[in-house]
Amino acid sequence: MTQSISGFTLPSTAPGDRLHRILASALDRSKEQETLDLTQPLYWPAEYFGLNQVTLFQQASAEEQATILAIANQDLLTEIYWVEQAGVGYMAKMVLLAETCEERILYSLFAADEAQHLCQIEQFFQQKPEFNQDSFLSFMGQLLESNDKALLLTMVQVVLEGWGLSHYRSLASHCQNDRLTATLQSFLAAEARHHATGVQQLQTWQYDQASLDHIHQALREFLHMVQVGPQRLVKAVEQGRGYLSPAIADKSLLN
Repeated sequence: MTQSISGFTLPSTAPGDRLHRILASALDRSKEQETLDLTQPLYWPAEYFGLNQVTLFQQASAEEQATILAIANQDLLTEIYWVEQAGVGYMAKMVLLAETCEERILYSLFAADEAQHLCQIEQFFQQKPEFNQDSFLSFMGQLLESNDKALLLTMVQVVLEGWGLSHYRSLASHCQNDRLTATLQSFLAAEARHHATGVQQLQTWQYDQASLDHIHQALREFLHMVQVGPQRLVKAVEQGRGYLSPAIADKSLLN
């Protein structure tokens, strides 16, 4: 399979491989004194997802509600993992697209930020999560393959990282696990720098028509996904309650 900038298809080395030991040393894992408890995966309550206001969830049995909530939690944590994985690839690509020495150094530092975030989130999984491509991750993966720097700066660093700042703040403030809350909060300063850098670079950017067309199309796709709504949450409810027709799903998740 052809490897992508996003890293979604990158394989992992086998446990015990030398690279694991070198990576652990580079991350200085010896400083991590607290052992993570992975037996309780419910980091966010039903209220965070708005499930407490969904008729199908309200009418579900306690067992069904637990299943839905567990899936919703795991899906959200998995999305964070793959977004950070894509972030590593994006910053590495921007190192190659850098036009000055300072820009190359800056994006090298940003790549290190994303690598740290990825390794921090990975600790909340018993094993590397499987990649299940949804519309958002597919959109991001396709976006990162572009060599249009104006498109990348606008969509990734300004739009997506700007949205990500708000998203991570919300995740951290509603999280029920102190360790994950602290981890998400630790992402904010770096993400703010990444976002601010994109904004700064675009202030003096000379857009050509091709870039403007690409940005317009990408924004249309992104806003369409926002309009469609939380499809992963619909699937979580369906896995807990059984098949939902489009009409039932739309009506229930809007109530």
